[in-house]
Amino acid sequence: MSEHRFTVYYMGRWQSENLSDTRAALEQVGANLELLNSMHDEDEIIAHVRDADGIITSESPMTRKVLESLTQCKVVLRTGVGYDVIDVEAATEQGIAVVNIPDLWTREVANQAMSLLLALNRRVVNLHSDIRSSTWTPRPPYDVGALHGETIGILGLGRIGSAMAQRAKGFELNVIAYDPYISDDVFAERGVTRVSFDEMMAQSDYISLHTPLTEETRHIINENALRLMKPNAYLINTSRGPVVQEAALIKALQEGWIAGAGLDVLEKEPPDSDNPLLTMDNVVLSPHSGHTSVLSLQLRTGRYGEEVAAVLDGRMPRNLVNPQVREHLHLV
Repeated sequence: MSEHRFTVYYMGRWQSENLSDTRAALEQVGANLELLNSMHDEDEIIAHVRDADGIITSESPMTRKVLESLTQCKVVLRTGVGYDVIDVEAATEQGIAVVNIPDLWTREVANQAMSLLLALNRRVVNLHSDIRSSTWTPRPPYDVGALHGETIGILGLGRIGSAMAQRAKGFELNVIAYDPYISDDVFAERGVTRVSFDEMMAQSDYISLHTPLTEETRHIINENALRLMKPNAYLINTSRGPVVQEAALIKALQEGWIAGAGLDVLEKEPPDSDNPLLTMDNVVLSPHSGHTSVLSLQLRTGRYGEEVAAVLDGRMPRNLVNPQVREHLHLV
């Protein structure tokens, strides 16, 4: 299709991403894809995307000011599960569909969480470092939990939390969870015991975080929560960095309130070079990479185009975050 009716901007693409599938899907509805670098200044974003019909964003913030400047935008897509970079309330008021991709990397993130848990439990990084420094210890000087018969607490029993529960059961862990938004029927289907937040924090040998970042969950893991944990317990976070109050976590690790942490996400990414987490031997870190696999990387770019194209074409996307705009946009 040579004549384009719509303009879609993608801010913050990975340099290695092949966007041929994105372009092909958008071309089907007469939309042209324009590529932009990540931006964080509101005025700079507005200057570049004011004429957008659709926006794909990785981390560039879609604030109220930005959204209110858009004169013809119909859809903003976040290239992942979390959509905390988008002011959903403002988008809804402007009649803009907010779309995310919550399903493509469920297994990958759950696998990352389990990998971090196992690395901490088996002290893999410590043993690897010992061997690199010519220390061979078949009977390591580290406490190693049995795993089977121990308890994992899961914060958030949605897609990824449920996948984590399934994996934990495969390792014969007892699974408890806190999620006030999930029904008892879902808990029963997953074979997971519902507990209160405080009970989860106090009873678990491992706590794995799988909650979106909202005003309610920001810093939900704070000093008070961390003090409830067992001294031999580990915290795993593959959700969003600010779910954990990082200063409190550092204090907990330094003072021995908990045994360690496995973190795929941090409050500031990448972290400052003097962040104490970088030098702690009871912390395992990965660079917000839990969503990646060969398959998920192959599939995601096509979905970006398909979801945005659907809204521009008057069709429902697979996951509409703000269904209130459906009638305004006449999505069928």
